[in-house]
Amino acid sequence: MKSTLGAPAVQASTAGQRRHRNVMVRLGGPRIEPYYQLAGGHSRNAVALYRWNIQLSAAFMELLAVVEIVVRNAMHEQLSTWCHTNGGTCDWLTDHSDLPDPLAPLFTAIRSGAVSYAMDAKDVRDGNPAHRRSGQPLAEGDVLSQISFGKWHGLVPSHEAQWKDPTTNGYRRRVWNEALCRAFAPGTDPDEVRWLLYRLSYFRNRVAHHECIISAPLRAGRNHPLRQRLRDTFHMAELIDNDVHHLLTAMNQVSPILNKCPVP
Repeated sequence: MKSTLGAPAVQASTAGQRRHRNVMVRLGGPRIEPYYQLAGGHSRNAVALYRWNIQLSAAFMELLAVVEIVVRNAMHEQLSTWCHTNGGTCDWLTDHSDLPDPLAPLFTAIRSGAVSYAMDAKDVRDGNPAHRRSGQPLAEGDVLSQISFGKWHGLVPSHEAQWKDPTTNGYRRRVWNEALCRAFAPGTDPDEVRWLLYRLSYFRNRVAHHECIISAPLRAGRNHPLRQRLRDTFHMAELIDNDVHHLLTAMNQVSPILNKCPVP
């Protein structure tokens, strides 16, 4: 008579492997492939890495959500003052008149797109009498919220843009010198701000679209890309307001999660 010692454990292991393979199929081949490669072809570890990626993404999004809001508010505040003193109005996003130069060639198309999206949202609100803002006019914040994070770096001058397109970069330079420099700490290099915004907006989109943000080596040292993005996030906040920087460091759950890779 054959011994059945260990059979339940073997069956449980087989069932677990089957579940992990099924989860991988449901997640989709191209979506799960990076995790499968990082896991060395082990389905259980691939699913564990997928869960780890979700946890890291959620922790990053908490920080990025704050940074996105404070960046756009700080830049909008300074541009409102600048527009008012240059022939426009403080409500430069909802005002129907042309934007003052040289902001006009940099932001007119972006403003138009944001207004269109904001009007669509207003139509939905107005169609719901129970909505607390039903029937109210379009507000500056309605349009501001429709300007994606990735649009703001286009207002900031950079060394690279100077030789690629000196005319447009000259527009950015004037807007920076007369307005946007005041949104950041004194002496801030606009080139640094531009690339911080570029990297963070690109990374934010990857996080928001559930992309794989982990990479080898999984043991994240100081120069690991995710630690670099965390430093970018903190530094961007620090350039705007030390109190916001303090809030983010207190909120930070990225570091402890990043230190707990679920696979050997």
